[in-house]
Amino acid sequence: MRAKSFIFASCTLFCLSLAGLAIAGEQNQEAVETIAVTNVDDFVAQEQDAVILDVRTPTEFQMSHIPDAVNINVQDDSFEAMVAKLDRDKPYIVHCTKNPVDGRSAAALVKLQELGFTNLISMEGGWVAWREAELPLVETPD
Repeated sequence: MRAKSFIFASCTLFCLSLAGLAIAGEQNQEAVETIAVTNVDDFVAQEQDAVILDVRTPTEFQMSHIPDAVNINVQDDSFEAMVAKLDRDKPYIVHCTKNPVDGRSAAALVKLQELGFTNLISMEGGWVAWREAELPLVETPD
């Protein structure tokens, strides 16, 4: 009976430890700052090494994108290999089309955090909010 109690207690502690790690990981992922599209230019001016990281597809990027943005498609199988070449200490303003909570930018932010990027910022509303604010865009003529 004592052995069963010991095994049960050990299993319980192990499960609680895993739950604690999962919660810590979620809290770390929630720690990503957000920035309004109207504040991006000021931020980039202050943080001259800041990178606007567009994680949409190359086709979307080619059609219209924020000036000086870097495009790395989060849906590409080589996404992690491509971002692994980037400087992990630079500030990255990450966006996709709309930046929903469960969207491509959220997936990119998780992967970037897992790879050790420490200065990540989510652009509120993504490319759509940028366009709606009538901020400059690089657009391919029809």
